[in-house]
Amino acid sequence: MSSDATQVVAARPEETPPVTARDWCIIAGGLMGGFMAILDIQITNVSMKVIQGALSATLNDSSWLITSYFTAEIVAIPLCGWLSKAFGTGRYALWCIGGFMLTSLLCSMAWSLNSMIIFRALQGFCGGALIPMSFRLIIEILPQEKRPVGMSMFSVIATFAPALGPALGGWLTDHFSWHFIFYINLVPGLISMGLIAGSVTHPKVQWQVIRQGDFLGIATASLCLGCLEVVLEKGREEYWFDSTMICVLTFISAVTFLIFIYDQLVYEQPLVNIRLLKDYHFSYGLVFFAILGAAVYGTLFLVPYYLTMVHDYNASEIGRVIIWLGFPQLVILPFIPILVRRVNVKYLILIGFTGLAASALMNSAMDAGFAGPQMKWSMLVRAIGQPFIMVPLSLLATKNIRREDGTSSAVLVNVVRSIGGSCGTAILSSHFVTRIHVHLAEVKTRLAEGEQAYYAYLHHVTELLYRHGVAVNAAEVQGTAAGILGNRMARQSEILAFNDMFFIMGMLMASAAVLVLVSDRNFRLFSRPAPVARKEQHDGSPVQTPNT
Repeated sequence: MSSDATQVVAARPEETPPVTARDWCIIAGGLMGGFMAILDIQITNVSMKVIQGALSATLNDSSWLITSYFTAEIVAIPLCGWLSKAFGTGRYALWCIGGFMLTSLLCSMAWSLNSMIIFRALQGFCGGALIPMSFRLIIEILPQEKRPVGMSMFSVIATFAPALGPALGGWLTDHFSWHFIFYINLVPGLISMGLIAGSVTHPKVQWQVIRQGDFLGIATASLCLGCLEVVLEKGREEYWFDSTMICVLTFISAVTFLIFIYDQLVYEQPLVNIRLLKDYHFSYGLVFFAILGAAVYGTLFLVPYYLTMVHDYNASEIGRVIIWLGFPQLVILPFIPILVRRVNVKYLILIGFTGLAASALMNSAMDAGFAGPQMKWSMLVRAIGQPFIMVPLSLLATKNIRREDGTSSAVLVNVVRSIGGSCGTAILSSHFVTRIHVHLAEVKTRLAEGEQAYYAYLHHVTELLYRHGVAVNAAEVQGTAAGILGNRMARQSEILAFNDMFFIMGMLMASAAVLVLVSDRNFRLFSRPAPVARKEQHDGSPVQTPNT
């Protein structure tokens, strides 16, 4: 890139409009809406068994409650920029928040599984726009030197909400009923609407933007992302490509993806500016956002799954472990805006991914006694490392993104991060089942090799059963003893499979740390002093926009 294209002009203090209390109210309202949408994902997951029983649904059918939400959410994200431009960011945000609260009430009143699936899909569509919209408000309102503060505020809701969700969902379900996990959305929703409605000025609706919309791009993006999300969420249950449904959805997703790319390249006003991918730092950053998504959602999948399967934890007990992933971050995040101004951001990201790797590897050597109290320490290490990723990675990825491309960059980042999380969860869940069978076969082989120890164990269990009067004849005693041994073998195989999954996660995070280190040739530890404020030049040269 030429020196003219990379030049930035320091703005005089009077040229930078001050950030007013009204501006902060709008940003706080947008962040509260994003918090509500992120919280609802995890707060519902931990109560799924209770909802399943209340609606008389099978485990396989009730999984569509999660799939429908994620699918609608990821479909809504690419539409955010177009609809915000047409209706105004504030007006569209109010509509989405209102729609989210309304669909939350409908979910609480669902009378059947099918009605709940429809209401959850509508809820996901409304919530999907709230997350990237909070980015857009930060970019539109805050000047350059204030954006790290805004991004740190978003990091609070992006990392604290997933940690708070299981604890809050379990507590509400245990002490009240599953309906309250939807009622709780009314509190942040009303606060968010009040802050935005009382502070924002609504522009006129631009119907011309609606009429000139990239409808082919909208249709293909929706089909591509929607089908892909269903494939990732339901693939393991349907045995992947042994299922006709998975094959058809994969084909539709691939074809519509190619059509979408072509449309975005030739259409005058594309839905998303995919030419941003030509920027090295942005494309490189998207890779790390995908890995971050896999780390966040992979952890939120593995930890509750392990505690439930191996130690039979309920929702409240799981929440008390996961919450350690959230609270420590609140102490660290306020210091991140200071660090990004003084330290090379790639070293901050390196610290973050190293912390995630260490946390995962701490859980890669578990045994039957490894439960919630031991798991809290790995959650604490993760909580220390995770705040160092979001804001620095945003700055690194979007250092050459122009202001008018802020919305497209936000859409691409959120879509990639969501897909990364879904891919990570799908791969881990499928590989986990495979590893259970592998370890179970290994345990059986070892038992066969140590036949004497096997019979000694059966004899010991048989004596205990006779002593406690559990069985009355030799055949029954032998069968009960063999059943106990089989259960222990299955449990040990599950623990070893979980160890493998956490080891894979650790290696992935460690690889990401190395890739961050070699992302560019700037190995200076401290950053050069930046201008107080920056503005975009009239010739169209880039201005840094640290959005995610």
